[in-house]
This record gives sequence, structure tokens and C-alpha cells, in this order.
Amino acid sequence: MRLALPTSPRGRVLLAVSAVVILGLLYLLVSLYIVNTALVAERNEIEERPEDFGLRYDEVEFSPRDWPEITLRGWWIPAQDPKGVVIRIHGLDSTRDSSLGMVKTLVDEGYSVLTFDLRGHGESDPAQMGGGIHEKDDLRGAIDYVLEERGAVPGRVLLYGDSFGGAIALMTAVDEPAVVGLFSDSSFTSVSDLLIQEIADRTRAARWSATALRPGILFVARTVKGLDINTVRPLDSAALYEYPLGLVHCRGDERVPLSHLAQIRAQAQEFPHMAIYENCEHSQAWDEYPDHYEAFMIDYFDQRLGL
Repeated sequence: MRLALPTSPRGRVLLAVSAVVILGLLYLLVSLYIVNTALVAERNEIEERPEDFGLRYDEVEFSPRDWPEITLRGWWIPAQDPKGVVIRIHGLDSTRDSSLGMVKTLVDEGYSVLTFDLRGHGESDPAQMGGGIHEKDDLRGAIDYVLEERGAVPGRVLLYGDSFGGAIALMTAVDEPAVVGLFSDSSFTSVSDLLIQEIADRTRAARWSATALRPGILFVARTVKGLDINTVRPLDSAALYEYPLGLVHCRGDERVPLSHLAQIRAQAQEFPHMAIYENCEHSQAWDEYPDHYEAFMIDYFDQRLGL
């Protein structure tokens, strides 16, 4: 049985319009599926706890700033006679137990630490990821918590984030006067710069298809999810800091290439406290060079507190 196609000009126009509409709807539906998939964190279990490192701690709960309906969960790990407070922000799909060995070093060196799970991660409440937009409120809630509940002194609060966490820290601290230092490991310059690779990695979409879907993904994220991903630009925030940033990166990083660090460095007003590590992959500098990395970070934090 042969399908009869319209022969009149009007019929051909209607067929063409119908085809465009159907293809457009399919394009948006696929974009919506990818956005929904990409904005759900991989919930990994917490495998290590502070007692495994001989640390005393409290289980804590607090909400993101202006999000009372969400509960974030973390650990407050106090130092004896603390110099200051470090808030630790983990990377995408990670949890608050990442780099607990580094946390122990911070505590041993006199820094109390708050490490917590971002929304949708670890043991914090399930919630749609915000591509870095909503997560800024998670970090703001953590800053409020240490100031209001743990007696942190404004001007003696520091941030340490890696990868996604480092980017969130860069975009947040600039508007928080209580924070006087920021150590960012392997941050990207903007979500748009990484959009195609991250979508391909998280949804198994072919890279070429993710590239073709980029306009639809940005449109759906903005109109359906209320997320203007184009505004997630740690690079722009880096230009606003009036004090030196702490920046580290791996030269062999393929997920967030070294060029991102170069752009952030170029935007910074003050020359950063910066290190580039050889023969390591994305956000793996501490794993490969723990002694140097820890000394480098502590030195930066001590300088920021005038010690």
C-alpha cells in the first residue's frame, strides 16, 4: 500500500509545516529528557567517616539560604583552639567524605572544618541540581550555619572546593564578607564551556548529538527548569576578588583542561597562590601529591588570616 502525498501547493505546505512541528516537538522532548537526566546527581554512599581518621565530630543539619524545605547534612569537625573555619565543598556526584585525609590535616593544623553534602548528593535531601545556581544557596546556608551555630568569626572563614565545588565556591564567596580566602581545585570557567562533554558523559548521548541539542537544552533548562545555565560563569566571578585566590590544577586534566585555569588566572585582580601538578587527572592532585598539596593549601590559608 502506497502512501498518497498531497499534490496541491497548499497540501505540500501543510505537510512541510506538520513535519517541522513534529521535528521541533521531538527536538524539545529529547532536550527535556537530557536536561532531566543531567540534573539528577548520582547518589553515592558515604564510605568513610571522621572516626576512621581519629577525628571527633558532630552530625549536623541545616538548610540552604532561603530554602527551608531542603535539609543538607554534614559533619562539623572542630579543631582545638582554632585559627579559623574551613568549609569544604565536594565535586559533582561526590559526597562529604571525599578528601577526609585532607580534612584531618586541616584540623591538625588548627582549622575547624564543616564538610557537607550538596543537595541531591550523599545524605542530603533529594533535590534537582541547579547546575551551580541553586548550589550557591547550599554554600550560603553552610556559611550561615558556621557563623550562627558554631561561633565562626567573620573574617576568619575560608572555603575549599574542588571541581564543581570549586566553581560554586568561586561564584559564592565574592558576595560573602565573612569569607576571606578561597582555595579552588580544578574549577571550570563556565557551564556552557563544559555542557557538551558533561551531557555526553552523563546521558550516553553521542557528542555530535549533544552539540546539535545545545540550543534546545539551554532553552528547556531556562523555560522549564528556571535555570539560566549561561549565567553559571566562575570566570566572571574570579575577576571580582580583591584578594589573591588559591588555585590548583592538573596539567593532564582532560575533563577540565588547563586552559580553564589560564583564563581564571588572567581574570584575577591579584596574582593567585597557584600550583600546576604534573602527571595527574581531573581533581587528583591531592591523591598524587598529598604532602605538597597540603602544605600549599595550609600556607595559603595561613596567609589569608595573616599568620
